[in-house]
Amino acid sequence: MQLRLDPRRGETYESELARALSGAHGVCAVSGDDPLLLSEAVDALRRVLKRLGFTERETETTDRSFPWASWVAQASMGSLFAEQKLIELRLPTGKPGVEGAKAIQGWVNAPPGGRFLLLHLPRLDGPGQKSAWVQAIVSQSLLVIVPDLPPADMPAWIQARLARQNLTATPEAIRWLAQQCEGNLTAAHQEILKLGALPRSQPQRPIDLGEMQAVSSDHARFNPFSLGEVLTSGDARRSLRVIRTLREEGEPLPLLIWSAAQACRRLPPRRAGPALQALSRIDTMVKGLAYGQDPWMALERLALTLAQPQGTR
Repeated sequence: MQLRLDPRRGETYESELARALSGAHGVCAVSGDDPLLLSEAVDALRRVLKRLGFTERETETTDRSFPWASWVAQASMGSLFAEQKLIELRLPTGKPGVEGAKAIQGWVNAPPGGRFLLLHLPRLDGPGQKSAWVQAIVSQSLLVIVPDLPPADMPAWIQARLARQNLTATPEAIRWLAQQCEGNLTAAHQEILKLGALPRSQPQRPIDLGEMQAVSSDHARFNPFSLGEVLTSGDARRSLRVIRTLREEGEPLPLLIWSAAQACRRLPPRRAGPALQALSRIDTMVKGLAYGQDPWMALERLALTLAQPQGTR
């Protein structure tokens, strides 16, 4: 089964997932790009599973050397503390490889008793959706798609999130926050929580533009989760400013590489391939496998390359 959640209605995630899980057999994969929406969907799923008795949880993250065989054996073992366990597996690339695909399909075909497997996936591309292991999940278990919020829906999304904090705001204030965050829902969510925590002399009065500007800060340009969109926007000056600011603020490079890779995968193939290869080389620099090279400078060079018109060599 495949369930597509509505990013505008996060409050319905839990009830939708509860209905969908009734037909799932031991496995659920959650796929999406937006960190906030993906996190909220996973949190809702955990609450549903907890009510079903999956009170113990363990999490693993895969990489190229992930030991699939030993992981399956360990994950299938009984627990001393709980009869039912939630096993979470993060696949940052969305590609488990040949051995991993076989392991996941094996789990789908014969789920271990008392175990539920939750797979964290990025947004799957066309080939990924058609892969045998994903199709096995769709046909026998549950694949949850968490789409990005359309930019045009950002103001309404902000308004609804403000209402959760028992707040309202003027249309001008909402438009300003939407422009500042430029589709970065995590940043907007943080600002809304900040607004909800601050004491106000007139709590029932809508937040006006001046108050919004005084409380909020510019997250759109300097948030690691938005770096990928900035890099692929074609604005070299802005990209360099974001990279240098994030470096000064001490943001970890692996997080920035992840953000950039998520966005570069959506470029046309002839641009996506070289960009992802460049990010892979930067990753080796971060890990100390390419001595004498500065990964930050390499990231800036990639930003300049991506800003060039597609016909430029």
